[in-house]
Amino acid sequence: MTERARPNLKRMATQVMELLEPELAAEDLEILDVRAFQGGGRLQIRIYVDLVEGGITLGECAKAGRSVNFLMEEADIIPGEYILEVSSPGVRRPLRTARHFEQVLDQRVDLKVSQGFKSRRVRGTLVAFDGRQLQVELPIPAGSDALKGDISKVPYKDILEANLDPDFDAKALINAARRQKKDERKIERLARKKTKKGRPKNRDGKKGSAISNADPATED
Repeated sequence: MTERARPNLKRMATQVMELLEPELAAEDLEILDVRAFQGGGRLQIRIYVDLVEGGITLGECAKAGRSVNFLMEEADIIPGEYILEVSSPGVRRPLRTARHFEQVLDQRVDLKVSQGFKSRRVRGTLVAFDGRQLQVELPIPAGSDALKGDISKVPYKDILEANLDPDFDAKALINAARRQKKDERKIERLARKKTKKGRPKNRDGKKGSAISNADPATED
């Protein structure tokens, strides 16, 4: 019995991005990032969306999720079953384009950077970006009397994933996470009710799953 080839997750994410970006732009929505990964033994597609002007609400995120689910079903570019999640950016806002990095100068970032066949993590304050290279000021080591941290120079083309990495109050973050989980459960219950009424099927005849959620901090 031949072993099934592992899917190219990066290529898959790119295909989803190319499919959805122009369609959602017509609805004044911006796709911040698409991430494909294996989680819990299943393929998961996570799509981060926001309004072009920023500040998407839970209702708007749910509406975007319905559009995304319809477009994905129609295009049928992902074979087999998968979990589709459409989410707001949240406090750890994804960063993908040059414009995204230009907008967060002097803010803390968390980068996953390609290094040969491996990757490395770079966390610090983005102090400069010229379109080709990021300069990240690293935290000052404990016990050091330095006034500034070292500068790590990161080629833009080598970034695999990037997020804002803000300073925040731990208790406030826990409470926000609880509220988000509550919203997610509410949306899942609504999705199950709709499933009972009948939904479009995936190519293999099995019904897919979709979750949409918005970070509570973005709510009006």
